[in-house]
This record gives sequence, structure tokens and C-alpha cells, in this order.
Amino acid sequence: MNEINKDELLELKKWKRFFFMVIYSFAINAVVNILIILAILQSLFYLFSSKTNSQLKSANNWLQGFFNDSLNFLSFNTDSKPWPFNDKSEESNSSVDSEEVEVIDGQSDDLELDDDQPEQTTS
Repeated sequence: MNEINKDELLELKKWKRFFFMVIYSFAINAVVNILIILAILQSLFYLFSSKTNSQLKSANNWLQGFFNDSLNFLSFNTDSKPWPFNDKSEESNSSVDSEEVEVIDGQSDDLELDDDQPEQTTS
């Protein structure tokens, strides 16, 4: 147990992850501060106009996603790095491209209502 394996300690992959963990820990700290400022601004918009600002809402959603991805990376829940090193839009595009979609041509039959049948309405 007292023996340290130098090969394990000097493995480049581990040091890269450590470097990114330091970077993302500073980024998370900044994001929390920005989220607090956005929450204050959003509450001011709501206070004066009784509506939320959609641009602030989308920025808030993006920052929350970045925060969650970074926290998952820092807590070793995932090995994939958050934005900008792992672009989710590219992943979603590649998954859509890789799926094969089968299109089936068909005909529709128009149904005619008799005058005796009442029309059904949904409420």
C-alpha cells in the first residue's frame, strides 16, 4: 500500500483531466455569479413589465446546461468535456444523420359523412 506506481502517476490522460478540471472549476465559479446577476435582472423585468425576458431566459438555460455538464465532468459522472470542447449540436446532428429513416408512401381514403350522422366535436 505504501508503494506508488510511477506509471500511474505520470499517465498523460490523468494530467489532462486534472488540467481541465481546474479550468472548469474556475468557469463554474464565474457561471454561478453570472446566473445570480441574470436572476436579478429577470426579476426586475418581471417587476416592471409582468413578463419575463425571453433572451435572458435562453441565456440562463444555456448557462445552466453548461453548469450541469461541468459539474458532471468535475464529479467524474462523465468523461466527456463540456462546451467548448464537446459541442452538443454536433453530437445531435451526427445522431440524426446516423439514424436511417424509412418513408412509406400511402394513400388516404376520404371519409364522407352521411347527413344522418352528426358531426363529432371535441371540447
